[in-house]
Amino acid sequence: MSTTPAESISSIACIACGQQKHVTHFDAVFDYISTETFAIDRCENCGLMVTRPMPDDQNIGRYYPPRYRGNRHGFTGTTRTNLRRFAVEKCFKPGFKGRLLDIGCGNGTFALAMKNAGWTVCATEIDEPTVQSLNERGITTKTPWDAMRDGFGQPFDAITCWHVMEHVLEPTKVSQWAASMLNPNGVFQATVPNADCLQARFFGNQWLHLDVPRHRFHFTPSTFEKVLTDSGLSVIKRSVFAWEYDWFGIIQSALNPLCSKPNMLFDQLTGAPDKHTMSAKDKALSFGVGSLIAGASFVPMVIAAIFGDGATLTYTCQAK
Repeated sequence: MSTTPAESISSIACIACGQQKHVTHFDAVFDYISTETFAIDRCENCGLMVTRPMPDDQNIGRYYPPRYRGNRHGFTGTTRTNLRRFAVEKCFKPGFKGRLLDIGCGNGTFALAMKNAGWTVCATEIDEPTVQSLNERGITTKTPWDAMRDGFGQPFDAITCWHVMEHVLEPTKVSQWAASMLNPNGVFQATVPNADCLQARFFGNQWLHLDVPRHRFHFTPSTFEKVLTDSGLSVIKRSVFAWEYDWFGIIQSALNPLCSKPNMLFDQLTGAPDKHTMSAKDKALSFGVGSLIAGASFVPMVIAAIFGDGATLTYTCQAK
C-alpha cells in the first residue's frame, strides 16, 4: 500500500507555535515495515515537522509489529541502560533512591534496571503484553491512556521519556501531564531525534531516525524546547549526543540507498523476528561497506557533537 499525502497542510495549527502554514519538507519517505510512503511537512514559522498522513491512536498499532518490537538496542542495550541510569541518578545526591516513572518503557529493560537498583518504579507502555509482564514482575505499569486518567497515586522524583515524544499524538499533553506528576525538585528527562542536525540534513529522506509513521513529530532543538517550556517545564540541562544513536544513524542512513531494502543492517543487529532475508550483495554492503562507513564517520560524528550538532536531543527539566 502506498499513501500520497497532500503537498501542503495549511489548516492544522502547529503544536509548537500555533501557526497554520505548513509546506512539504519531504514528499516521499518510505516505511520499511509497512512498505507505505508518507510525507513530512514543516511549519513555515518555527520549523517543527509532522508526518502526513498521521495515524491516530486507533490505527497506529499496526505499525508496531514484532519486527519493531525486537531487541531494538541489540548489543548496545546494556550500555544504553547504564547510561540512562547514570543520567537520572546524577540529578540527585549520591545514594538517593526515589520514585521513578518511565513513560513509554518499551520492553521494560530500563524500568527493571532501576527497580533492581533500589528505585520504586512505575511505567507506561502501549503494548498490552508488556504491561502485563511488568506488573507481574513488580512494576506498576499501565497503558498511557489509563495512566493519564487514573495516575499512580503519588508524585515522582524522576520521570523519564526516552524517545517517546516523537511517537505520541499529543506531545504537549504528555509533557504537561509529566510536569503535574513531579515532586518539588523532581526531574523530567526526555530524548528525541534532532531533525535539524547535520546528518538529518545530509541524508534527507533516507535518514534512519525519521522512522515514519511511528515518528509522528520531528523536532528541532528550538521546537522541542518550546513544547517543554510551554507545558510548565523549565529546562535545566541540554545534551545533543548519544553515541549509538548518532553513530548508527550515519551508518544505516548511508547504507539505505545502496541496499535493496532500507534498514537491513538494523534488522539483523536487533534480532527482529521477521527481519528481511539478506542477499549476498546486501550482506557485503551492510557488513563490509558498513564497517568502512563506521570507521570513517566516527571522528566527524564526534566533531559535530562537540559543536552542538548531534543527532540526539536530551533535555532535563523541572516543573516551573
